[in-house]
Amino acid sequence: MHVFALCFGCAGSACDPAGETVRLGAQVAPATHEASRAEPLRAAPRRGRLIGGERVVRVPQWPPVAQIDAGVRDRAPAALRAAIARSPVPVLVPADPSWLARAGLYVAEDPQTFGYAFAATRDDGDGARHLSVQASRFATLLPHVGRVRGSAVRSGEGFLSVNEGVRTASWIEHGVAYSLELECFDPEAANCDDAALRELVAELVYVGGAAAGGAT
Repeated sequence: MHVFALCFGCAGSACDPAGETVRLGAQVAPATHEASRAEPLRAAPRRGRLIGGERVVRVPQWPPVAQIDAGVRDRAPAALRAAIARSPVPVLVPADPSWLARAGLYVAEDPQTFGYAFAATRDDGDGARHLSVQASRFATLLPHVGRVRGSAVRSGEGFLSVNEGVRTASWIEHGVAYSLELECFDPEAANCDDAALRELVAELVYVGGAAAGGAT
């Protein structure tokens, strides 16, 4: 699976209920007729009521520095730690160090249009498992979200799905759209079922990011 080519399909389209969001490309109407002659309309983000299908930018809510799991972060390779420090959103990674040894974390050059993508593979002896965690500041409001109850995911609600053997969980946390995908050499293996997916999601830990209050 080419995780970086997914462009955060699950996280970016997430499952976004009402929350702290900014509308993209909204027009700001002038307050008076005189103001409209003095200053033309311009595209600008604004807050307000959103409708299904709109593309929005989520506002990250950075946890306190004290919540960073420094033990997990410090066991990660140097390149991974450097990428964590550049992430424009809070970074969640597996707590199990066996996922970190040969993992990669990608952050785009323009952090204002991106989040991060973490990818790792390991073999437990019964076939390789590929895990990816994606996070995005963008989300698309879906009409059914807020009316259709999701599943319990971490500290809130999210959605679980299976597509061509790839199991996916998506949810909102720290004001950001996240998804975790699990792909196995043997999709029928015991360590590749819904319980395994839920366990991996539950064991993600916060290891920092670039913003004030979350810097590593």
